[in-house]
Amino acid sequence: MIRERFANLSIRQKLTVTYAAMFLAAGAILLGLNYTLMAQVVLAVPSQGALTIHPGIGQALHGPAASIALSNDIRSQLLNQLLLMSSVALTVMAIISGLLGWFVAGRVVTPLKQMTATAKRLSERTLHERINLQGPDDELKDLANTFDALLARLDSAFDSQRRFVANASHELRTPLAISRAAVEVTLDKPRLSTDQWRDMAQRVLLSTERSERLIEGLLTLARGERGIDRFETVDLAHVTAQAIEAAAYVEHPVEIRMTKTLEPAIVHGDPELLERLAFNLIDNALIHNVDGGWVDVRTSAVNGTSTLHVGNGGPVITPEVVPMLFEPFRRHGVDRTGGRRGNGIGLSIVSAIAKSHGGTVKAEPGVAGGLEVIVTLPNKT
Repeated sequence: MIRERFANLSIRQKLTVTYAAMFLAAGAILLGLNYTLMAQVVLAVPSQGALTIHPGIGQALHGPAASIALSNDIRSQLLNQLLLMSSVALTVMAIISGLLGWFVAGRVVTPLKQMTATAKRLSERTLHERINLQGPDDELKDLANTFDALLARLDSAFDSQRRFVANASHELRTPLAISRAAVEVTLDKPRLSTDQWRDMAQRVLLSTERSERLIEGLLTLARGERGIDRFETVDLAHVTAQAIEAAAYVEHPVEIRMTKTLEPAIVHGDPELLERLAFNLIDNALIHNVDGGWVDVRTSAVNGTSTLHVGNGGPVITPEVVPMLFEPFRRHGVDRTGGRRGNGIGLSIVSAIAKSHGGTVKAEPGVAGGLEVIVTLPNKT
């Protein structure tokens, strides 16, 4: 029963009770020892005759030596008086310790109350708030700082999600609008030739293909962020070679020279996702290029890691723009849509797949333009 009632108390009340109980226990032990020692001294004094107290004690009685004798009644009164005074002192100190314990416990739980209040106020719109706990660098401040760091990550994730949903809605709406417009314009004409029907069908087909590519990309991105369902031994050089062959069948607006150096690089992961990673890097390098430009693809394995390096010539990219390229629906110089083929989530998929395999992606602008992307994956056999 007592344990259940104690469990239902607040932390401040529990700390106060604990502080007071510990003080009472220590005080009771101290007073018990004092009472025992005094009782032994009192009982050692004979009830008849005299007990000589030597100079060390006798000087306190204003003489070189003194003799005292105590009756049994006096002994009892002395011990009872000592017990009463000790009980009163212990009671007063218990009250004082309770008040001090309540004050100290309040100081301890105040940061926790601040964190609780902040957590209760949090919603999708208020993730920018922080605790910003002031005070010494103790465990509570460390907890508050950890909570603030968590809020920062959540804020960033929610912001990215909102931007992703808005951009995905925009991207999906565009091909549907194009298809609808092509059909409506064609149907408004009184007489249609075979070529007009064919032109309308071609536009609808292109819009449908664009929607399919976007949906497939979104599913791959979600799959990469969710994690890997199966693990197989995969040669990164092999899946990269397959990606190069697939990219060769895709029409590109400019002539580009491609070089490749594919050394064996064994990793442990999902072969389909890894091939998609390589294809997206190569396709991105081909799309964002210049006429007569180049693409260089290399794989290697060294020091327990496997590496895929894809570099290309192209427009000059500033360093501050590079991190944005890995956000969904962001392209160099264009946000969401642009005149070039692509849906703007290719590098986002690369980043998600690399992370799901325990790897990293590093990108930096080329010296004369273009982008250098290096994917590093654990080399597991």
